[in-house]
Amino acid sequence: MPAWRQSSTVSDSSYSYTEPDEYGFSNGCFVRPLCISEAARHRVRCTVDTPEWRLERRRGYVRPPRHLPCGRGCAVADLGECGDRKCGNYRLGEKTWDVRPSFLDFCVEYIRKAVPPGILQTGMVYASLGSGQLLFDWQLLEHLILKEGARLRAVHLIDQDYGGPKRRESAVHAQRVFAGWYHDHRWDDGDDGLCSFRSFLTAADFQKWVQKTGDRAHVLLDCDAVGARKRMDVAAFRRAALRAGGVCLVLSNPAKRTAILNHRKDGLRTLEQEVYRRGEWRHRESVIAAGLGAGGAVDGERLTVGVAVHDRVSGAADFGFMACLIKK
Repeated sequence: MPAWRQSSTVSDSSYSYTEPDEYGFSNGCFVRPLCISEAARHRVRCTVDTPEWRLERRRGYVRPPRHLPCGRGCAVADLGECGDRKCGNYRLGEKTWDVRPSFLDFCVEYIRKAVPPGILQTGMVYASLGSGQLLFDWQLLEHLILKEGARLRAVHLIDQDYGGPKRRESAVHAQRVFAGWYHDHRWDDGDDGLCSFRSFLTAADFQKWVQKTGDRAHVLLDCDAVGARKRMDVAAFRRAALRAGGVCLVLSNPAKRTAILNHRKDGLRTLEQEVYRRGEWRHRESVIAAGLGAGGAVDGERLTVGVAVHDRVSGAADFGFMACLIKK
């Protein structure tokens, strides 16, 4: 049996900048898709956005239902996202249930603004940092394809769970389901018009690959990828990963959403940043003003605010200000 058929990925030495490691993984390799029929996709798409579509916590992750109302299995049941009940972005939490759905709307809004319609409809390059088990990525791309008429030229997925010593079979399987869902998606009617799905273990790996190939992203998603951002120059990565005019969309924990543009002349520029407080998204300034207006008290605590000066999203896009809550 050919070696690639035993693996979850398909290597292509002309596009992979590394040789397979001892675990058989090569950065930049193609994801080997599972076979998902058009009928299976149709059944899922007819159920999404109906009352019968209920996400559930299963095996430590928030996932789509195992079965559809018709009794058939759900083709994307093994996709998932963070299932930590204490997470500020937990989708099934009483106070946090709307964080991710409203972040999706935020992403769509800024993709519309940043990506020209001609690119959106003729072949967009999409990259996702810390993509994990890909439920949010699937929801976002489904919206863009079905409701915005988007076409994908390439999808780059970055997570340590996809190979190497920290490989997780559940993440690799989710990646194959994700690629299989779009296995016949075309950005062009020619022979080479199928969307490609590639796999990387770290941001540094993807950054090196992009510098070699030049295949930078129009959209870079960073959805609750706290672990993937550790011990790295975040700003340098975003500049390298995004093409001029591209947009980076970030969901941090505690819930904060940020849209960052890689401006053609000025480099990285924060377009908008909001925090989630009391069931709604608010600009940070309004949260600070509310605390100061109440004599420095927020929820029974005193608020001391300091301003940290940063070079335009320079690595610290998540730290535009400092707030210290001091117990009474």
